[in-house]
Amino acid sequence: MSEPFIVQGWCPTAWQPMQSQDGWIVRVRPHCASIQVVQWRVLAELSLAHGDAQIELTRLGNVQLRGVAESQLFSLRSTLIAAGLVPADADEDLAPPVHCTPFYRQGDATHVLAQSLSAAVCTHLRPSALQRLGLEALPSKFGLLVDDTQQRLKNTHADVRLWATPDGRYAMSAGTALTWIPMARMEDAVSAAIDLARWFARERMAHQPMPTRLQRVIAQFPRDATTHGAADTESLSPSALPDAGRLIGVPLGRIDAQALLDVIAHMPDTAELRVTPWRSLWIDGDSAHWGKAFQDTTHWITQTDDARLRVSACTGAPRCAQGHMAAQALALHIAPHVPQNAHVHVSGCAKHCALSAEATALISAVRNEEAVQLDLRKPKDNDTQAIHITPDSLQAAPQQIQKLIHDLHLRNQR
Repeated sequence: MSEPFIVQGWCPTAWQPMQSQDGWIVRVRPHCASIQVVQWRVLAELSLAHGDAQIELTRLGNVQLRGVAESQLFSLRSTLIAAGLVPADADEDLAPPVHCTPFYRQGDATHVLAQSLSAAVCTHLRPSALQRLGLEALPSKFGLLVDDTQQRLKNTHADVRLWATPDGRYAMSAGTALTWIPMARMEDAVSAAIDLARWFARERMAHQPMPTRLQRVIAQFPRDATTHGAADTESLSPSALPDAGRLIGVPLGRIDAQALLDVIAHMPDTAELRVTPWRSLWIDGDSAHWGKAFQDTTHWITQTDDARLRVSACTGAPRCAQGHMAAQALALHIAPHVPQNAHVHVSGCAKHCALSAEATALISAVRNEEAVQLDLRKPKDNDTQAIHITPDSLQAAPQQIQKLIHDLHLRNQR
């Protein structure tokens, strides 16, 4: 039987933070995936002064501060607004997020598309704009995404996805659909995305409980089937990156604030460190030589064979009230023993927060009466037979994760 857990009904922002066991979570949504060095400095200093001295990277390319005291929320938000990291009013902040690929050049078709969609969403999909149409605000879990021409973010979840195609056209897909709608002009693509979001805002009001994701109701969306075709590109892994640039990994997606201040100390204020949906940073083109600053392997990952890339974890105990164990510490402990072709996600409870799309094995902490046990199973497949192990056993002999993964594969061969 699945263990009960609490699912929060919204995603945090700066104007609508979320309380956790370790304080308040304040999330910043980078515009076009870009944060300048001067803004990173603000985030790091705020984290050191008012948070837990870390900056978290999320799987949708957001950044967030944790452990903020309630008494500091107003001043922290004011500082973020002054730095251009957060909208100056709550109505704009509560418009749906527009996530963006980090792989673009300033002023290219992808960048202009992202800017245009962001402006349109702010104007037409903010709560006050929808209210004037008799519609409720879109749920905070609803989001839009602008991908690059190679669709490198194809496995990143979004309700509405736009991208510029290599032949100069534009395309839109909805939910998890494998089909897309071609359009000749950028303006048409942006308008279609806004119309689809408005349709969802209206359609969801006819359902109880109201769905938070477009996928739940997309089958009812009226569309011309003749405009659809099978997607003609394959999803690419994070390793398939543009030649000009540098990807900087972060252990478990948590940036040490002081380590960040150290590496950006001699960078120009206007230099960009873009955020990726793989919980890493992207240094584009001409700025790639700054990658030499990220040589401290304790805080940064610059090699593709780094074992820490083979694990991921939720926040876990003690910072999350629902966590039954220190998930992050266990993930790093077993990382050197995880096979190169595997990826293990460690979850402090049955909720499986921050589950990586690359995960091939999932460790969940489950409390049975007074004891906590670990269940090892295949991700997103409740029909698989779990392997049970105690936390103490895995902590004492982390190398056994290799055999456990092998046994899991054999047990669940289909």
